[in-house]
Amino acid sequence: MTNLVGRPRAELERLLAPEVDRPFRTRQVASWLLERHAVSFAEMTNLPKVLRAALARRFAIADPEVLRRTAAGDGTVKYLLALEDGATVEAVSMPEGARATLCLSSQTGCAVGCTFCVTGALGPGRNLTAAEMVGQYRLMVRELPPSVERVNLVFMGMGEPLLNTQALGTALEVLYESVSPKRITVSTSGIIPGIRWLGGLPRPPKLAVSLNAPDQRRRERVMPISRRYPLPDLLRELRRFPLDGGRRITFEYVLIRDFNDAEEDAAAVARLLRGIPSKVNVIPLNEDPVHLPGLHRPPGEVVDRFGERLRRAGLVVTVRVSRGSEVAAACGQLKGAHQARSATSESCLPALSPSRR
Repeated sequence: MTNLVGRPRAELERLLAPEVDRPFRTRQVASWLLERHAVSFAEMTNLPKVLRAALARRFAIADPEVLRRTAAGDGTVKYLLALEDGATVEAVSMPEGARATLCLSSQTGCAVGCTFCVTGALGPGRNLTAAEMVGQYRLMVRELPPSVERVNLVFMGMGEPLLNTQALGTALEVLYESVSPKRITVSTSGIIPGIRWLGGLPRPPKLAVSLNAPDQRRRERVMPISRRYPLPDLLRELRRFPLDGGRRITFEYVLIRDFNDAEEDAAAVARLLRGIPSKVNVIPLNEDPVHLPGLHRPPGEVVDRFGERLRRAGLVVTVRVSRGSEVAAACGQLKGAHQARSATSESCLPALSPSRR
């Protein structure tokens, strides 16, 4: 049967037209799917019973299956999800008062290979479909606490979103029915053609770029994709990215002890981003002794000094507080733990050069 999840409104109405003789009925079904996140036709009580039965015979409403759901004390919920072909992905829900941030995956693995990321250590996987991306959102939003009134979405889970632009574009069109583009962020390791595509959308979401080092040499060490898309070329493209309404580009900077955490590194980052409307998100490394051996987060005082040095340079800075650490909420950690139960060995990651101090 045809799955209706992840279909834009116009496509839904086209698919439903042969079964529904009145246009307003197709709009009702679309509303149930896109705005109310229905999981069955039986829920659509404003439709005639006979129509609901006819739709159920021809169409499916299928989201990913929850294999594992783990909650942390701070309210973070980490999901391990099974897809129709048996592949697994992760998603994370982070409610906080009246707001919640939902973290979505775009691929079942990642070929980019960042050396500080568990997903990169697990290796490449396939692209997710629009239905699989939207399905993560649907199942998590249904489980949010009643206190949540506003949802933000971040494509910062497993995979590189801008290596899956066709499905991502469709997913964004569907998600915009419920969530404003201003509350959706797409994170990239620096895929220049994808950034150009994102900026060319009629309604682009917010952009986040994984930076992680202030120079090309060290960025190549932790992000091999930088060899294909060098840092100078990336920055030129970012300076052209459309930023309407006071928007900024978020630069994510994972702090790794004795590699990129010196105050001199912070000063170099400030020089690098000069002239770009930006916000720097400082992220102490999420350690994983199995998949990221030998990599450690800096002490708290080093993290604070790094953030303060950026602020003194005039940048907007946030220091991410780790959430859900007891449920392996960092990208790839829950899937990595799931796979490690049957693994017999793990490969070692390359050693990193020390930071300049």
